[in-house]
Amino acid sequence: MNSKIRMHRREFLAGSSAAGAVALAAPAVAQEKFPAREVSWIIYQAPGGSIDTTARIIQPYLERAGIKTTLDYVLGAGGRVARTKLWTARPDGYTMMTESAPGGVIDEVIGRAGYKASQFIPIYGWSVISWQLCVKKDSPIRTFKDLVDECKKRRVVIGTIGRGGSSHIQLAALQKELNLPFGMAHFDGSGKAYPAVLGGHIDAAMSGPASGSRMSAQLHFLGVTGERREPALPDVPTLKEQGFNVTPIDQLWYAMATPKVSNDRIQILSAAFEKAFQDNAMQVQMQKAGEAIRLLNRAQIEELVVKQSEAIEKFKDLMT
Repeated sequence: MNSKIRMHRREFLAGSSAAGAVALAAPAVAQEKFPAREVSWIIYQAPGGSIDTTARIIQPYLERAGIKTTLDYVLGAGGRVARTKLWTARPDGYTMMTESAPGGVIDEVIGRAGYKASQFIPIYGWSVISWQLCVKKDSPIRTFKDLVDECKKRRVVIGTIGRGGSSHIQLAALQKELNLPFGMAHFDGSGKAYPAVLGGHIDAAMSGPASGSRMSAQLHFLGVTGERREPALPDVPTLKEQGFNVTPIDQLWYAMATPKVSNDRIQILSAAFEKAFQDNAMQVQMQKAGEAIRLLNRAQIEELVVKQSEAIEKFKDLMT
């Protein structure tokens, strides 16, 4: 009797062990599937700007490629609040962010944030663009030279799309290299900067060419800061064409993940972005929105970020 009881107990324990193994295996298999839920996509500028617009264009195509996302607007401090949220997120690949470099690089070089921009993991990039300077359509300021002359007569105020961000340092470089004594006002994205221009609260704003092109009926453009004209504003001359040499601080747009996310999950996210950008319909939407596409893989992004770090070192004293 006892032997039968022991036998049954052994059989029960064996069966329990097998069941336990199956129970343990099931979550393990489930964990291997990524993504099993929506990915939170952090946007650090207000709705209406180019970062928001591009994310909304990409979203449905990314979902067709297997990555469903929800947009999470985290505003403030030129992206530092958003980057801090990404930095402290679980490294599981379920949180990503659109970066507009060199915003994070500026924070790393100056040392005012608790994160390291170089440790965020690039996923995929789609744009390298310069900045445009704009005024309201009926402004008496018609050229960049007009703006320079106006700065010598009175206190001119120019808006950025984020304190401590790349538009801020581009304006600071312009201010220093051309010895222009204008003031600055900082906004959380072009969606807030443009209304300030149109309302006459500031004289001009520096923002992206694509978002500007969507407001071309209301804005007049004085110039772009890069080495060449922007496809979104092909008729707007560069500052260099107009006789003004200013170091360009271009914008690099890409999706990035929390540090320490596993390579296999980064590859899944990267592959989904790559597939999304292969869709001609999305390319057409981007072009209609005034976005100039330049696709970048992880290695290319990392190389450009290093170059930006070197440029920011040159101007870091301007950001204090």
